[in-house]
Amino acid sequence: MLDIQNISFTYTEKPVIKNISFTINKGENIAIIGESGCGKSTLLKLMYGLFDLDEGKIFYNEKPILGPKYNLIPGMPYMKYLAQDFDLSPYETVAENVGKFLSNGFANMKKLRVQELLEMVEMEQFSNVKAKFLSGGQQQRVAVARALINEPKLILADEPTGNLDSKNGNEVMELLTDLHAQGATILMVTHSDYDASFSQKTVFMKDGQILS
Repeated sequence: MLDIQNISFTYTEKPVIKNISFTINKGENIAIIGESGCGKSTLLKLMYGLFDLDEGKIFYNEKPILGPKYNLIPGMPYMKYLAQDFDLSPYETVAENVGKFLSNGFANMKKLRVQELLEMVEMEQFSNVKAKFLSGGQQQRVAVARALINEPKLILADEPTGNLDSKNGNEVMELLTDLHAQGATILMVTHSDYDASFSQKTVFMKDGQILS
């Protein structure tokens, strides 16, 4: 599904990602675990096409993933990047945030899709509430719903519980586990051994390199 081939990336002079290669197969649930600053969040952004590689290549089903030098709008349609800061519009309602990237050309279908996803993440009762009034756990649930709006094949989750307390963090991890059980392929980066325990496979990262 996703093939990472000898990629490297540098923000300034110091390499952040150093000659990384690995493969993500369809249906897998993988956690990349490492300390803050080891490059794991940058790795996810490279996979999603938010940065341009210095070296190497990334393929999704044999199609190259290219960065902003090649795409007017960064990001890939067949995967979704779930940012650790939620990235919601604070003055828009929950429903508006979830349906933000769906066309208004089919308003009834859009409404039904948004409602379906809000029910999935148990946020339907907050549909008309502005995002700024939600708790951290509620905002993360909305971010998950928005990530699913176009039915991505691969979810890239960047520290999905990093800003949450243990209760809300557990709920989000259980939600991601349920999504995997329904057929989604998930790659999560985290510094938490506990969060990594929800995945089928754990990969360790240090100083910009994959250790195992």
